Amino acid sequence: MAKLRLTLILPLGGVVTLLVAGCMSPPQIAALLAGPYPLQVDYSASLADALAGGHYAWTNSLVTPANFPAPQAGNSSLSGTLLRFSPQASPDYIRSRAPAGSRPATLWELLAFGKAYPEVQETIPVVGLGSHADLVVNTYEHFNVNGGLQTMTKVIPKLERLYPFLGGGLPGRVVGLEWLDDPAGYGMYYALFVTPQ
Repeated sequence: MAKLRLTLILPLGGVVTLLVAGCMSPPQIAALLAGPYPLQVDYSASLADALAGGHYAWTNSLVTPANFPAPQAGNSSLSGTLLRFSPQASPDYIRSRAPAGSRPATLWELLAFGKAYPEVQETIPVVGLGSHADLVVNTYEHFNVNGGLQTMTKVIPKLERLYPFLGGGLPGRVVGLEWLDDPAGYGMYYALFVTPQ
């Protein structure tokens, strides 16, 4: 995909130069997302090695071996398929729409996908529903006081089921965590499902 060089001149002086992915036409996007995606997954690799192999610009600090233990050992050849879904869809609903004979991708399979197909991750967010971590995260409740003249925020710790996802943006390709009933800025996700080859 062509890159566009974007130079920003800052108001207080200084210049920032960014490389931005070029625009793709709808047929180019459709071809990119058509699949299937052959994958080679090394389940014996450490999580650190699996992340390093993908050359990600940023990884959520909660993506750790304690939160995401290796699902199995050995190597596997898989075929990946992407399924588009709305962020309001529940994980159970998405799983019910899986292609016949497939299952949701684990974190290791998602990372193998990101390593093999970085251009897809730069185009769309891809989630792996085969792995999750149940973690306490802070949520925020906003309310008005003083007759609506002031807004207060209350921090509420909440147990959430977080799924790994691959995304792209200004920092580059990222490995994040998301709870699917409250997505952080993506209008649409794609779930990766895998089938043994």
